[in-house]
Amino acid sequence: MSLRKLLIKSTEINIRLPFRRDNMVERDADSPLVIIGDLHGERDSLKDIIDVVGDERDSLFLFLGDYVDRGSDCIGLLEDILTFQARNQDRVILLRGNHEDWNMNVRYSFAGELLAKGYDDMIEDILAWYESLPLIALLDNIVALHGGVPKPVPKDLKELARAQAFDPVGLQILWNDPLDEQYWPRGGGTKAFTADDLSAFLNLTGTKLLIRGHQYVPGRGYKLNFDNQCVTIFSASYGYGWPRCFAYFPHPSEISSENVERYIIRL
Repeated sequence: MSLRKLLIKSTEINIRLPFRRDNMVERDADSPLVIIGDLHGERDSLKDIIDVVGDERDSLFLFLGDYVDRGSDCIGLLEDILTFQARNQDRVILLRGNHEDWNMNVRYSFAGELLAKGYDDMIEDILAWYESLPLIALLDNIVALHGGVPKPVPKDLKELARAQAFDPVGLQILWNDPLDEQYWPRGGGTKAFTADDLSAFLNLTGTKLLIRGHQYVPGRGYKLNFDNQCVTIFSASYGYGWPRCFAYFPHPSEISSENVERYIIRL
């Protein structure tokens, strides 16, 4: 299937996901759950994760965004991810990251790759696909998003679900980071979230854990914040052989801050 057809197919799947409410997907994870962090054009990282997981038919797959920019083959990775989604349909949830944004693509590498490889006629299809990607997923005890907790925390789930990628709430969902020793201000309306912010967000969503991507963690590929209630997972190596991580939860309803680290797999 051509990239254009894959983009159109994926856009349809994303919009029609069961249990989708505006920009939020809420469903029970009634099978093993695989959560994959930023991939940034690294086809080998996706292949390695799928190889470790094994039989994909038995699992629900959640991607945390940032599929493009930085890596050497963003087009190839998109083809792989969208083919995987077309094969598995609504058992694959693709969230939006801060790099699913044309302004970021122009600043980094994806726009240049599209032009260099003759895919500039697909830019409109790609932008439509970006707009189809939800921002948040609620899966049993887990709330997943790309960046972080928006501040102030929305007053209810309806307000959260209605967040758009570039409104004040959606922007922070895509860009915010936990306030820790790794934090550095990104500017542009983004903020650091604290343990208190996270607690309020977990109460709002009725979950126990936040799982996010967005930040590479030197030497580890993942990190835990705020009594292990905030988990950061990064699945790209940037070509340096750095650790790559993903999470595999055989029984998602049993995941808690006490046991979550044992289910993070390093490649």
